[in-house]
Amino acid sequence: MNHEDFGLNQPSITNSQIILSADILEHPDRLVLGQYLRDMLGVRSPITDYREDPDQIQVTFSAPGHRTVVTVNVAQRIADAETETRGVLGKLDDLHKGFDSGPAWSWIIDLVAILLCLSALTGMVTLISFRSRRRSGFLVAGLGVISIIAIYLIWVPQ
Repeated sequence: MNHEDFGLNQPSITNSQIILSADILEHPDRLVLGQYLRDMLGVRSPITDYREDPDQIQVTFSAPGHRTVVTVNVAQRIADAETETRGVLGKLDDLHKGFDSGPAWSWIIDLVAILLCLSALTGMVTLISFRSRRRSGFLVAGLGVISIIAIYLIWVPQ
């Protein structure tokens, strides 16, 4: 999932253009414009970014594996939309990293991390309780820690 050069995660990009009515842009409101663009483009994602300038408005709709960026030219009342979808692997990648997945998913990621730490601690307690496997268990755990530190120091840019 972290290797875009493998070709399994290539984005599919589509462009479209819509003409907006003057009343939508007369006094642009984030929610009204967002819902209008959602209806016109068939987007279900929430608004994750909204930037308004006198000449241009940019609205971004994002969900895991899917992004739509709409740039509105206020003077010409034309909206250019670029939609990027990255398929199942892109969705899994965004969920794995917590991108555009919302606060509930963020809590799930944190809960899973806590459960994994508790599982590791109970494994250490079990290892301590088995006298015959204590030495080999701690040796393997130490080698694991040393190898992770070595990999970090050698291959991760500082």
